[in-house]
Amino acid sequence: MTGRISDERFTELSADYEAEQRELKERAAAIQAELSKAQEATVNAKKFMNVVRRHTSFEELTPTLLREFVEKIVVHECSYDENKTRRQDIEIYYSFVGKVDLPE
Repeated sequence: MTGRISDERFTELSADYEAEQRELKERAAAIQAELSKAQEATVNAKKFMNVVRRHTSFEELTPTLLREFVEKIVVHECSYDENKTRRQDIEIYYSFVGKVDLPE
């Protein structure tokens, strides 16, 4: 025996190696994308906190202040429950951090 593997075995090992390399590259790309999202969220949170720090105390909500804090407001169609009570959902999207769901 010469210590060599057969061509067939080499082909199998090579294919397995190539498949593993592809999988590792895909996983690395996915992890990098998650890291980028997390870094962007951190930067946006810092930007939002800078806005908050500039306005820790104010007497009235001015248009300038509103534009600085709020990205958009979504007002949904109203609905009525079985008691004819009107309900209308409103979503507020804050600058840099997006929609914040507060507990009811």
